[in-house]
This record gives sequence, C-alpha cells and structure tokens, in this order.
Amino acid sequence: MRIEQGARYENMTDGLDIEALRGAVTRAIAAKGFAPGNDELAADFGVSVGAIESGLRSLQSRHAMLLHPHVCKPWVVHPFALAPGSCWVETERRGYWANCLYCALGIAACLKTDASIHTRLGGEAEAVCFTVRDGRIEPSSYLFHLAVPAAQWWNNVIYACSSFQPFRAAADIEDWCERHDISKGAVLTLPQLWGFAQSWYGSYVSEPWRIRSKAEIEAIFAAHGLTGEFWRL
Repeated sequence: MRIEQGARYENMTDGLDIEALRGAVTRAIAAKGFAPGNDELAADFGVSVGAIESGLRSLQSRHAMLLHPHVCKPWVVHPFALAPGSCWVETERRGYWANCLYCALGIAACLKTDASIHTRLGGEAEAVCFTVRDGRIEPSSYLFHLAVPAAQWWNNVIYACSSFQPFRAAADIEDWCERHDISKGAVLTLPQLWGFAQSWYGSYVSEPWRIRSKAEIEAIFAAHGLTGEFWRL
C-alpha cells in the first residue's frame, strides 16, 4: 500500500508523466502477470531507457512502487507482488502474487473479478482460502490484523505487508502477538477490509492512475472507520 505525504509533487520527470508510467506498469501486470521491461516502456512512451528509470525511481520516492534494491526494476507494484508473497490470487483469467490479504483483495477489486485467495492464518501452518464472489468476501467471520501503524508502512513495506495477517478470532491475534513479540495494532473485519480494498484499489486499472494527496488518503481511511493514532499520517 502506498502512503503519499505532503503536498502534491510535480508529476513530470525528464519529460515523462510518472502517473501515466505507473498506470501503464499496473495495467501490464494485470494483463500479463509481470511488469514490462524498461526498454519496452521506453518504446511505448517514446523516451529513453534512462528517462524510464528516472521515472521509476521517482515513483519509488513517492511511495508509488518498490524497486529491487540494486536494479531499477519493479519489485512490488501494489496491489501486485512481482515475487512470491503470502497470498496467491486465482482469477478466471490468471493468477497473481500478493504480499498480504489486503493487497490480494485489492487485486480482485481493481480487476473487478471474482477470485480465490490462498494464504495461511497468521502466516503459519493452517491454510485458508477466501473467496470473492459477486462483490462479497467469504468466509466473512475472520479478522485481519495490521501490526505496523500507517505512517510507518513505507519504512519497510515488505515487512509491514508480511506482518498483516488473517486470523480466526481475536484471541488468536493476542496469542500470535505474544509468541512473536509483535505489538498488537489494528484489527479489521473482513467485510471492512474488503470495502477498504475496493475504495483504495478499485480504480487502479480501469481509470488513469494518479497520486493521492494526504487529505484524500485520510478521507478513505475515515470512510471505513480507520481512525485514531494507528491511522494517523
């Protein structure tokens, strides 16, 4: 998940519209299951590979995607993971990796499709499959725990996503936090999480992608009851 802080940034880098670049990468992953190469993007946008790399780095600096540490290549383009994550999302057309259940639901939301999401409770031994059918998530009785406060997600977004896990009951969350020495954070119902994913990711493929302002992010949080210190940016 992306957190954008401060005023809106200038969205042109080396003559390249970085919002359009992010949108193109997202749609390509949705269509093919992997990101296009920088040379392919350069040809599509009519710019140099250097301009594409500058644009990708600019997107990373704005918390709009994550690149590999030592090469200018997308690693995570939320909601899609480009390496195996904790969730496998099966749709009628193809499958996708996601780094947490929230992002997995984001894939179903942005593709506007039914999906089967395979993961494990607490990232441990017990496998579970959640299904999105006709705009609903089942089984809906589970809970979703987020250990890292929103303002800290991008300090280490891979860790943050890995610590966001589903559980059967509130007591299981308490036990999991104690056993792993992880602070208890926010707890959402699955219908609440699904609604949040729809609001955040629902337009990522069907509409031009753009960077949200801090005020827009806070409004989405508030619309789903995500208030208090944990959600403060």
